[in-house]
Amino acid sequence: MDLNEKFLYHIWDAGHLKSDLKTISGKSLRITFQGQFNTGRGPDFSFAIIELEGQALQGSVEIHLKTSDWKAHAHEEDPYYNRVILHVVLSHNQNQDYTIKEDGERLEILELKNQLSADIQKLLETHDPQQEGALNTYCELLSAIDNDNLSARLALFGKLRFRAKVRRFNAILGLSDFDQLVYEGMMEALGYDKNKLNFFSLASAIPLQEIKLWKAEGLKPEELIAIFTCSSGLLQKSSKALPEEQRCRLFSTYESQNFYAQPVLIDWQLFRVRPGAHPLYRLIAFLSVLYRFVDKGLMLGLMEALESSDDKARLTRLQALFSQSTASGYEGLPKPGKDVLKALLLNIYLPILYLWHEKHAQTEAKHRLMEAYLGFPPLQENHVIRSMQKHINPSQIRLVNSKAVYQQGLQELYNRYCSYHLCNECTRYHSELQSL
Repeated sequence: MDLNEKFLYHIWDAGHLKSDLKTISGKSLRITFQGQFNTGRGPDFSFAIIELEGQALQGSVEIHLKTSDWKAHAHEEDPYYNRVILHVVLSHNQNQDYTIKEDGERLEILELKNQLSADIQKLLETHDPQQEGALNTYCELLSAIDNDNLSARLALFGKLRFRAKVRRFNAILGLSDFDQLVYEGMMEALGYDKNKLNFFSLASAIPLQEIKLWKAEGLKPEELIAIFTCSSGLLQKSSKALPEEQRCRLFSTYESQNFYAQPVLIDWQLFRVRPGAHPLYRLIAFLSVLYRFVDKGLMLGLMEALESSDDKARLTRLQALFSQSTASGYEGLPKPGKDVLKALLLNIYLPILYLWHEKHAQTEAKHRLMEAYLGFPPLQENHVIRSMQKHINPSQIRLVNSKAVYQQGLQELYNRYCSYHLCNECTRYHSELQSL
């Protein structure tokens, strides 16, 4: 079986596995959510959810061709890989049944070789690792078609991407509740693009329920800022982001508060971060929103603040929320920009709100929300969108960038097929969808 590691990512991400999985040590394994592919430093997939012998675990997944690659890549010396909950390999080539992490914990190993699903054979028959060079510019699905067909196909995959996000949040909800879900999701979104996992890890380390208890015991807004910025090391690494007097006051506040004093290991990525997009500013702005709604519940608070008969008002209302500071002296700091908040609404809030309506059997509200998603204004172009534009007629680029759902459709195609050069599977899958 001549596979490379990149193709293993697709096998894992697409779920081409048997249902009755076993780890090398013989433990039963069920994959609830494969996770999100990580384009930055660290494990290959983040935010995965698995059940190991019936116990639910959430964390990262690392994928290798051979078990020995863990040591070959020096992961056993890297604390950043301590969050890994499963080591996935094509072939197990070591005597021991476990991988050992930097913190000394044992990590279960899943060997794929004999646990692939039957449908993966179709991919293996057409997959040729020797042809994984540059992508062809002609695409059977997108090239040389009219505007109506292009918009219909992109909208179809855009809806698939939205529903995949809903499934992801539903999987996480099994380990959490809606308040923690939206808290972690919004933190993740504010960490784009270099600190997404870092923001998420911080939200996981300091649960919303604890903050609610602290506030009931008298926690002040600046104490909350001090806890997050100091325990995570972000303030220590951001010497020029705040005036010296304000920094010293936060350090002093952190030392004097009695709520939280545990360091959180965070590998902040601050190189070439634009001044206005510094994670410290985004974190401080979000903590004001968090502090305001933590009593009644973050989900209900956001719904009351953002929902109205005018779906287009969500962004304006969200901008207003982030512009208000609950801590004195922080009003003049940069706030998350319009594009960041649009991405937060599209990628986090709307899918979670859709899930909320689903759980509460609010069918009409679900339909209305899907209509809002289909009409959502475009986001900023990213490298994926620009790369995928070579498959379409130059005159149609404006069409693609007229709605977020079309952009999302391009991203879904890229993530699901194009990045792995799976043209045959892509066209076959589209044909199957049309026949349903």
